[in-house]
Amino acid sequence: MPVNTKSMFSMLCTCMEKLDRNEIDVAQASAMSKLIGQANNLLNYELKRAAFMTNSDFKNQHRNLELKTFDSLPE
Repeated sequence: MPVNTKSMFSMLCTCMEKLDRNEIDVAQASAMSKLIGQANNLLNYELKRAAFMTNSDFKNQHRNLELKTFDSLPE
């Protein structure tokens, strides 16, 4: 299943429809909404990171922590 803004909006609409039909309760709808919000935060992060990485000065000085393993990070 693709994860993009279109699929997240579709999932929210489906969730609202299920809530209207009493197929899920408010707590379940709230949990789904929070998960979609977190997925949206991650998409926004990736978009911002991609935009910054197009700047050659930033890219040359950027310390890419994603390549590091947890064992290599200072405690």
